[in-house]
Amino acid sequence: MSAPSGSPLARGRIWQVSLLASLLVVATLIIASFQSSRLFDVELRPDLRAKAETLAETVALQFRRTAELGIPLSKLREVDAFLDDTAAGHEEIRYIGFASPEGRLLFASSGLKQQPPDFFERLRVAHSAEQERGLARVEGVLDLAVPVLSEGRLIGQLYVGIDATYVEQRLQEIHTDIVITLFVTALVTIEVLMALMGLLVGRPLRLLYRLFALGSAGDFTRQVRTRLHDEATRALAAAGRLVRALNFRHAALLERVEQHRLTGKLGQAADEALTALGQRFHFGKPDAPVGLEEPETGDLRLPLFVYLFGAELSRSFWPLYVKRLYQPIPFLSESFIVALPMSLWVTAMVLATPLAGRLLRKQGSRTAMLVGMVPSFIGLGMTGLSSSLLELFFWRIVTASGYGVVTTTALIHVARTAKEGHSARSMGVFVGASTAASVCGTAIGGILADRIGYGETFLVAAGLVCLAMALVWLVTPDTRPRTAEEAPKLSGLAYLGIFLRGRVLLFILLAAMPVRLVLAGFLFYLTPLRLHELGFGEAPIGRIMMGYFISTVVATPVASLLADRYGWHRALMVVGGLVSGLGVLLFSASTGTWLLLTAVVLVGLGQSLASTPLLASVPPLFAEECARFGLDAMLSVFRIIERVGSLVGPLVAAALLGVSGFTASTNAIGIGGLVLTVGLAAYFFFRSSPTSYPSARTP
Repeated sequence: MSAPSGSPLARGRIWQVSLLASLLVVATLIIASFQSSRLFDVELRPDLRAKAETLAETVALQFRRTAELGIPLSKLREVDAFLDDTAAGHEEIRYIGFASPEGRLLFASSGLKQQPPDFFERLRVAHSAEQERGLARVEGVLDLAVPVLSEGRLIGQLYVGIDATYVEQRLQEIHTDIVITLFVTALVTIEVLMALMGLLVGRPLRLLYRLFALGSAGDFTRQVRTRLHDEATRALAAAGRLVRALNFRHAALLERVEQHRLTGKLGQAADEALTALGQRFHFGKPDAPVGLEEPETGDLRLPLFVYLFGAELSRSFWPLYVKRLYQPIPFLSESFIVALPMSLWVTAMVLATPLAGRLLRKQGSRTAMLVGMVPSFIGLGMTGLSSSLLELFFWRIVTASGYGVVTTTALIHVARTAKEGHSARSMGVFVGASTAASVCGTAIGGILADRIGYGETFLVAAGLVCLAMALVWLVTPDTRPRTAEEAPKLSGLAYLGIFLRGRVLLFILLAAMPVRLVLAGFLFYLTPLRLHELGFGEAPIGRIMMGYFISTVVATPVASLLADRYGWHRALMVVGGLVSGLGVLLFSASTGTWLLLTAVVLVGLGQSLASTPLLASVPPLFAEECARFGLDAMLSVFRIIERVGSLVGPLVAAALLGVSGFTASTNAIGIGGLVLTVGLAAYFFFRSSPTSYPSARTP
């Protein structure tokens, strides 16, 4: 029999098919994007001239009316201010000027006044040698000259300067958006195809292989539960019906044997044959079948990816959205108000985290995911419709409560199903899905906000969460909750006992706090505000922030592989903390686009190195606590304390920003992260831990 779908060969085939499909999709989009960009280039340049001519005619009309009223041009006042206001409403217009028929400049907007003294003279010379009627190029400016006539008499010449680089800038932005869209498309295609093939092809074939293996060993006690109707699932269902029929026939045989035994008609040979049958084969109860399915690491990957995709759409513009609704509040600064929703988000997540553990124990993964997604769906939709800060805060809390349940459910599910020796790679499923979703959400969210607005982008996010709910219902296996023996109830005293473990708290402070402080305080709060102050719009902010997530997408699987294969969990955490802190310091000292992008990429690289082996390090470092309290409880407490960093991060950043400005506050966060990382290195140096990994299942 061929290898099951879980083998490396099958995983390689799934990856190859996903990559091939992604390349085909991207190739098609590249061709379509290239044609669209050529059409845009061809159409934009004539449109710019037409717009400039319309604007010039509008301004010329004012001078014409003045002449018709008999008002001398020398008597006009505030004309320069009028020209400034007219040019300010059009980003492609550099200046507007008006000259006398003799060629003497009479009125000019500030853009023309800022030019060198001989600029206007060179402009006139360029027009005398112009190749295109009325249009001349001087120092990166396309100047449109329009004569102003009144009753057939020339009263002056109007000059409208068009930014010659405007078309190139717009085309560059469009090309950048196209590249980002292509990258996101490839990432989404690979993520969705691999998840779907794993659920719709790999999982049914794996279960079919397991069913055949059990049958060849004489075990017919397991039954198959199917919900979908694709080819692989139909094959699995057909095999399951055969097993079910055998169980019914065996039950009917036992019933007939019992009747013959009661009437004394059962012969010795038949009794011996039945005993031999029972020794060779094992059958299940038709009325109480035992499920064949076992929870697996990738069960929740696809719905988690889609859910986080929607939740991350507002990441690049969230502080700007809060500032738009900001109203002065006594005794509270604007920076504090902008940071407050982030802290409320984390607080709601912390309070909702224990609920995920209870739902998992009592209802199973699917129900826990659905319960968490419902408030997120409502909260995101209503956030886009909020008209005041109070409404915004309330719906942000609602959204965050669901987010806390969903992410904690996924994390505990991955920890429960992680195979021994593959803990970092199993955690990489959670980190990879969340990182890929962050890449897509941050990039597409910035573009959507720039094109359709903030509120509409939140409605798109709510639609994605709704899609994730449908995926949970349709494709996520219905894994049953654990029995009372498997899932002991943990009281509040048990959680308190974990909280009181000093070495647990110290590890989280040194290892998780720098990650969360940099992520929430620097990347999600200070970065958008700093880039906005430097003149970047929503879409460019999204592009720069996407550098963080792209670097994590690339580095996460490499870090998880190195951690599991060579046992470099500790070294990666220390190196990641140092790289992340240096990236923050570089961002503080940079103003250019490429340096800012490089700094954000370094932060993303450091964060991925530090966070990927972090959760996988909990069992070996705290084997005693995991054995006493259970891994589920340890991870829940870990997430609660870890998120305190996310709660404190924006507030600390806002306080530093209000007191010392962007540069000093960013330096403080970078230096603080470096100091905590040095402390983590000292913690690892003075403390030894067992090399064996305890079971990922709760005792």
